[in-house]
Amino acid sequence: MRESLEQRSRLLAAQLQIFERNGRTLTELIAKMLKAREEQETILLAFAKSFEDIAAQEECAPLAHCLGSLGDCGQKLANESHEVMMLRPEKEILQVIAQIQEWAIVPMKRLLEDGEKAVKIEFKLQKEYDELKRGSSAREKEKKLRILSDQKRRVENGNALVNLHMEHFDRFRIENMKVGVLIVFEVCF
Repeated sequence: MRESLEQRSRLLAAQLQIFERNGRTLTELIAKMLKAREEQETILLAFAKSFEDIAAQEECAPLAHCLGSLGDCGQKLANESHEVMMLRPEKEILQVIAQIQEWAIVPMKRLLEDGEKAVKIEFKLQKEYDELKRGSSAREKEKKLRILSDQKRRVENGNALVNLHMEHFDRFRIENMKVGVLIVFEVCF
């Protein structure tokens, strides 16, 4: 049983590391994406400004009008791409990642650490109880058995808490992914 608990703890710890790593990766990608979009917007604005300047210096009125229209189109493209690309739900995604880190990953790590400590204490108490069985008084055995029983309950309660916390985390993650997908869908279409 101890091995299965340790294996389960290792599995959950590995899942938490994956969640944490994915969160960091997503945060970095969003930062890179925002930077690229800002650079693109700067280029579009410079493009629009250049055409407007050229149009202002052009002597031929129809050509000046066409160049001015190109400048206006560049300006509109910069504004619309800002609205579509920069006002997307990246901030909401970053907020959800921070919530997952704060509300799920950190507490789960602590619960797993506490669970490991509780299992070690239970194992130690079981050894002590087994040694007391050989040649100690009934009172000492009973006292050690009560302590061991209490520790087993702590381990069970800790495992139940980890399971409950993991279920809540999965539900939270899935609900936020659905909301995020809906937001992205609305923004794109």
